[in-house]
Amino acid sequence: MFNLTRYACIAVAAATSIGAMGLVSRADDDSFPSPAVYVGVFGGVNLVLGDWDLNAQADRGASASTTPMGGLRVGVQVIDWLALELNAALIPMSAEDPLEGGLSGMALHYGGAVLITPFKGAWTPHALVGAGIYQLAGGDLGSDADWEIHVGLGLRGMLLDWLALRVESRLHFTDSYSAGLAPLLDFTVGADFIVFGSKGMSDRDGDTIGDDVDSCPDQPGVKDVSKLHEGKGLGCPDTDGDTIVDVDDRCLIEPGPPRFKGCPDRDGDAIPDIDDRCPAKPGLAEHGGCPPPPPDRDGDGVPDDIDGCPDEAGSKRTEGCPDNDGDGIPDLFDRCPTVPGVAEEEGCLPKIIMRKFSGSVKGINFETGSAAIKKSSFRLLNEAATVFVKYPTLWIEISGHTDNQGDASFNMTLSRERADSVRQYLMDNGVEAKRLIAVGYGQDRPAASNKSGSGRAKNRRIEFKILGADE
Repeated sequence: MFNLTRYACIAVAAATSIGAMGLVSRADDDSFPSPAVYVGVFGGVNLVLGDWDLNAQADRGASASTTPMGGLRVGVQVIDWLALELNAALIPMSAEDPLEGGLSGMALHYGGAVLITPFKGAWTPHALVGAGIYQLAGGDLGSDADWEIHVGLGLRGMLLDWLALRVESRLHFTDSYSAGLAPLLDFTVGADFIVFGSKGMSDRDGDTIGDDVDSCPDQPGVKDVSKLHEGKGLGCPDTDGDTIVDVDDRCLIEPGPPRFKGCPDRDGDAIPDIDDRCPAKPGLAEHGGCPPPPPDRDGDGVPDDIDGCPDEAGSKRTEGCPDNDGDGIPDLFDRCPTVPGVAEEEGCLPKIIMRKFSGSVKGINFETGSAAIKKSSFRLLNEAATVFVKYPTLWIEISGHTDNQGDASFNMTLSRERADSVRQYLMDNGVEAKRLIAVGYGQDRPAASNKSGSGRAKNRRIEFKILGADE
């Protein structure tokens, strides 16, 4: 009998230790639900360790022996760590009477207990304390009834949302026919069935995590706490799988480390890509994640290592060298640095433009008081169009001028309309519109005195001015 008692105690202690040492660390959503109502069945052995006086004749000296037992229980898990339950058990009895020899009967045990569960987890140990009554229900021993008090240890583990396995041992103290109390030890294995409060009864998003512990009850999410950063966000989605749930993740579709709130840092400069203006090149925070700019002594935006003139401001177009006439040819290589030209002439204007199509152009005539070009001018304008098409980088200002005869306002309008007519003619003959600018100056810029007929004739003119070069 004592060996059986020892083995029962060892089994309960081992089961309790397993729960306390490892399995209690599992996620809270695997714990026994609360509040909950459950019913259970159990079976085991009732070990009689003393002189149990359960018979109709008090102190008769006929103690019941070790017997099997089985029963039912109903309980309420009030909160996570506290449960109240009632139980009833059927215990077949046998005893050896000094006078009558072998006796038998049937005993009932019914009582209540308070369960304390200090941990959360799928498998958790518990302690209990309770009281009840042993009562004979028939047989040779009569109809005696004895009170009892008991303490116990057990282990309960969730198998399904609605089913838990339970292993338990209780030490009872009851009436003895000798001095003191009679100790009894029972060892049982059973199952608890959750009839109200199963996790499966409240899981709106269907991710098998109960709404009471689901941080995102309306979005299916992560249920393995080991895959969550610091265990936060149970039941929340983690789209990129970086252990940072979406509600805390700055980069939902790109995995990244917790230190950058779930954002990647491809260049490894400790600046997450989302904040990095140069995500593929390691840089510095003060430059927005980009490398520091190279030296540029003249401040023209062209780094010194590729600047042809590092101490003179220029442009990228001219490799950092100045270009005073804006023709795209650096002054260093420009034979005419103050006059826009073309590369074919080393920065100077072609001779035909210098001779015929720069300044006042002789041979462009209009009908009197009109912007209509005379046919006699077509040949010259055709030649001008051919030259300007040949040198497509040049920009040309076409300006119209008049003498001082007549109304000044009329003269201003007439000069602008004549410049527009020339511009349109050149466009019709292949010169790009963006390269031609037409303006009218009226009588404001005379080339000669208006006091003589020859002077007034010089003032009625069209001028071409080369402005610069196209990019």
